[in-house]
Amino acid sequence: MLLAAAAAGCGGSTTRPTPVTVPAPSEQARRDVAGRFAVAVLRAEADRARALLVRPDEEALVFLVRRAVAHWRRRKATIHLPASRTGSRWAVRYSGKRTFRDGRFEIERGALVVLIGRSRTGRARVRFFAFTRVERRFSTHQDAELLPSKR
Repeated sequence: MLLAAAAAGCGGSTTRPTPVTVPAPSEQARRDVAGRFAVAVLRAEADRARALLVRPDEEALVFLVRRAVAHWRRRKATIHLPASRTGSRWAVRYSGKRTFRDGRFEIERGALVVLIGRSRTGRARVRFFAFTRVERRFSTHQDAELLPSKR
């Protein structure tokens, strides 16, 4: 029994492997990813936006990306880059216009707020996003031409 106990303790390593630390992405890299993600969403490019997610196969985030992209398919957006930092988030301001066949139009303004994380390889990627301070204004071509408040 003594030999079995001695044999069990011999040859084994008690040291644990040291974890590999991946450096955090730079502020410029996080700003760049936030801007590229906003451009992809507001230009209705779902595949490009999905590629910038921390986990591109996470169903909930992919659903939100597709939903946001669908909203911008028939709209033209102006994107105000570079992204500005607000705490741990990055905000990209935008404005967009959608014109209907009967002359009505809708103008939307707001900010796309992006929360940046890092992937397993240490690259900056999108963890979550949301539209904030969204303002919509509906009008018609006739209103813009005739109403004194629009002059």
